[in-house]
Amino acid sequence: MSNLMTSLRFALFSALIGLAMSACSGASPQVAYYSLLGADIKKSTEQRRTPLILSVGPVHTPDVLKKSQIATGGIDGPYRLSDYHRWTGEVDREFSRALAEQLAGRLGTEQVYLFPGDQYLEPTCQVLLDILEMNGELNTKAQLAVRWTLIDPKGKSAPVTRLSKFSEQLTAGGGHDAWVKAQQHNISLLSDEISALIKQRQQP
Repeated sequence: MSNLMTSLRFALFSALIGLAMSACSGASPQVAYYSLLGADIKKSTEQRRTPLILSVGPVHTPDVLKKSQIATGGIDGPYRLSDYHRWTGEVDREFSRALAEQLAGRLGTEQVYLFPGDQYLEPTCQVLLDILEMNGELNTKAQLAVRWTLIDPKGKSAPVTRLSKFSEQLTAGGGHDAWVKAQQHNISLLSDEISALIKQRQQP
């Protein structure tokens, strides 16, 4: 009986110490949420001669990027998932939406939608994307590698597939905020390449 009482007193004492330490350490860090939608979107001043309806997607992503936690690292080493820095939505949809907004500005059209889109709209062209890498070390660099294919749903021209790679250098101390902004810029550069090919193929 004496041993049992001693064990109970020790367990109670340990629990009280744990509660006291938790109270002293303060509240848990708040979770910060990030989006790939960038505020800086280039606007085209060109007058379109032919109508353009663009479908963006589907976008395929590695499994590690499908998680809500932001994954950094992954360059010749392991990825690191942050419990306190998360995406506002699914990365493939976030990526599609960010790219669509960039392309709409560069191509001077609002007829840009995410795959599968509206059944009543027939796209003039469609871009399919496979994200190979969206990684990089915090305070070092943010990398993006995407294999994308531009197709003509009507089959009037052959599909074109390209591989685009971008790397944005980061300064120390920026953390996840700077890393996400760098990835937004990488998506902007990707939209430059895609929109240039679309304009080229749209020329009479």
